[in-house]
Formats: sequence, structure tokens, C-alpha cells
Amino acid sequence: MLLVVAVTIVGLAAVPASAPVPLQMAYLGAGGSVWMTDAAGDERVQLAEAQGFTSIEWAPDGEKLALVRGALSGDEGKEIHVVRADGSVMAEVVEGYAPVWSSDSQQILYVTNFSPSEDGTEQALKVFDLQDGSDSTLVTRRWVSGLWPIERLCWSPQDNMIAVYVAGLQMEGHFVILDRQGKVVWEIPDFVYSPDSFAWSPDGQHFVYRDSGEPFMGGEEPALKIARAETQEIILSLSQAGFWPRWSPDGEKIAAFLWQEGGGFRVLIMDAESGELPFQSDRVFGDIWNSRPIWSPDSSSLLFCSSEEGETQVFLMDAHGALSSIASGQHPDASWSPDGTLIALAVGEERTREVYVVRADGSDLHKVTDGWMPRWRPPGASQLPARQVCGLPILGSSAAVGLAFAGTMALRRRLGNAA
Repeated sequence: MLLVVAVTIVGLAAVPASAPVPLQMAYLGAGGSVWMTDAAGDERVQLAEAQGFTSIEWAPDGEKLALVRGALSGDEGKEIHVVRADGSVMAEVVEGYAPVWSSDSQQILYVTNFSPSEDGTEQALKVFDLQDGSDSTLVTRRWVSGLWPIERLCWSPQDNMIAVYVAGLQMEGHFVILDRQGKVVWEIPDFVYSPDSFAWSPDGQHFVYRDSGEPFMGGEEPALKIARAETQEIILSLSQAGFWPRWSPDGEKIAAFLWQEGGGFRVLIMDAESGELPFQSDRVFGDIWNSRPIWSPDSSSLLFCSSEEGETQVFLMDAHGALSSIASGQHPDASWSPDGTLIALAVGEERTREVYVVRADGSDLHKVTDGWMPRWRPPGASQLPARQVCGLPILGSSAAVGLAFAGTMALRRRLGNAA
């Protein structure tokens, strides 16, 4: 169940009382069914007859969705379904996962399931074209060990470059940068412990990632690095090696979480051009592994979670550090509405959660439905301030981190010393 903790936010801009257009969201219901509802929960429509879906990805135009059916984890077979917002089937099923829409909403970049090769197993990156029905292969290869599936795809805002996160045997995951034809441009040679440790700038000219370094092998200390996409030149290397870097939609700021001994974190907000730190929280929040910063559409505020002693709180913080705890509950999954006026929250057990909606000022909290993974419907490419360019990882954020770090307390201590 959800518990409201506070509704007062100091220093945040006033939020309009109503949105100019109706807001809707898709979500997963019982058995992995797919539904759409309005923000009040008054109108609910099932979008797909089948069940067993585990992720939802809206096209930027808000008219269609890519749905992944199959297990959340492991290398079991998965398939992608494409439906219109009215629930009608739009395209044939393709085998794969982690779909990422092109900016014109006409193509889907995705990862195929494992296939056997002479060296073991390999995976391909493919592009499915909705206009002509073609399903073309960009590249097929054995990625690092060939034992762990690709966990994340990030198409740059101009659709001309692709970042692929590949995990290794000893958690020495790294990103491979490809061009639009599937040719490898650069393999980031550094240890990157999480698929969430990378982000494109909104204009696609730069990217930021966490280089975890090799301090225990006599190498570099951890750093947060900003590189120029065209040349891969490192233009900034910040000793404040934050986790989960997130570029603000206006391109001016980067938020990240700085590891603290014992597993907690401080919130960092840095200037994306100079690397200066205008803000670092005095407060140490709990359990960095189950939290991710999410910028509001207007770049004024951050949503993130903090877990301490089994209690997870959802916080809202502005760029100057004004903080409010708006809710608490198990396994929260929070997201901003496209206009920034509302926040959707799914809380509860992994697949038996409840979906709530609350205004961005913390008021008018109300339950919408039973379900999980609420995803707001984009208002259309002409109105969308910043599109999502990264495919959903093979796991939900909390589940992925839980699996990746299970049994690695020694590694946590190692990271704590390094950061």
C-alpha cells in the first residue's frame, strides 16, 4: 500500500491545476495484460488480448506501442508486439526485446534473442520498419563473453548513433558505440557496472558515462566522463564519480548519485558545460542501488527513491535542493507526465502493485487502478519536449539491480572505497 508522507515542497514552481489535453497512461495488469487509462482511472481499455507482457514502450507520436512478451530476466525467448493506441494490431511479431523507437515513430531498433554460433552464442541488432514491413540486420556478433544478454540500447536523439550496454563475466560491463549502419565507432574500454550509467545529451552531440576505473589494479580512479559523440574525445572528466548520470531535458545540467560508505548516496547536480557542481546534498540518502534520478520535463526538479530499513520513499527535489517526500511504499516505479503536472506511482509487490497519480506539488493523491509499469502517453512529436531514446532494459530497474548485485557485498565495499 502507498503511504503519503508529505505534500509541501519548498521552492518549487507552482503547477497548473489542470492540463490542456487529457492525459493517459498504459500499464501492465494482472497476468501481464496491457491496459490504458486516464489519469483519474475513470476510463480503462485493454490494449492487447494476449497476456505475459513485461514492458511497454510508447512511440514518440503517441499513436502506437511496442510491447515485449516474455520473461523479465535470463536468455529465454522474447517477442515484440506492435499495437495502435486503440488496441488494434499494427505489425507482425518479431523475436527480440529492448525496443527503441526512431524519432519519426516509423522504425524500431531492437535486440534479438540468443542464437548459436561457432564461438558460442551471439545476438543481433535489427531495425523493423513499419512502413514497408522490412526487418533488417545492422550487426550480428558475439558481445564480450557471449553468456550475458545485451541489457540496454540507447539510440541517439538524431537516430544516427547507438549505444549498446554489454555485461561481462566479472561485471566489467561496457558500452559499444555504433553508427547507423551498425559499424563499431568506439568501445568504451572502461569498467561500467550498470546499464544505467550512460546518457546522451538532448541534442545528441555528447554523452556522459561513469568510468569505474581500475584503482585496485593500479589504474585510474573512478570518474564521470563527458565525451563528444562525433570524435569520442573526452572533454570533461569529473572526480565526483556519480552513478546513474541523467542529462536534464534542457541540456544544461547533469544529475548523478555519489556513493557513500555504507551504501547511501548524495545527490549531485552539475553544470553540463563547465563540470562545476552548483549543488551537492548535505543529506545522505539510503541504498543507492534501488534509486534512479528522473528529471521533470521542464528540467526544474528530480524524482528519485531512497530505501532505508525496508522503507522506500519517493522524493522530489528542485535544482537548488528544496526537498519533499511525497510518498512511500514497496518497489516504487515513478514517472512524470509529459506536461510535468502529474506523477504516476506504482507500488506494492513486484507484479501485484497499485497505480496512483499525484500532482507535482504533492496534492490530490488518488489510486487509479491495480497494475504496474505505468507509462504516460506522449502528446505527439510536435509537443513532446524530450523523447525517450533508450530501450527498456531486460529487467525493471529494481529487479535488474537486485539480480546484478545479489551476493556482491564485497564488491559494494570495493566500490565504496573507490568512489
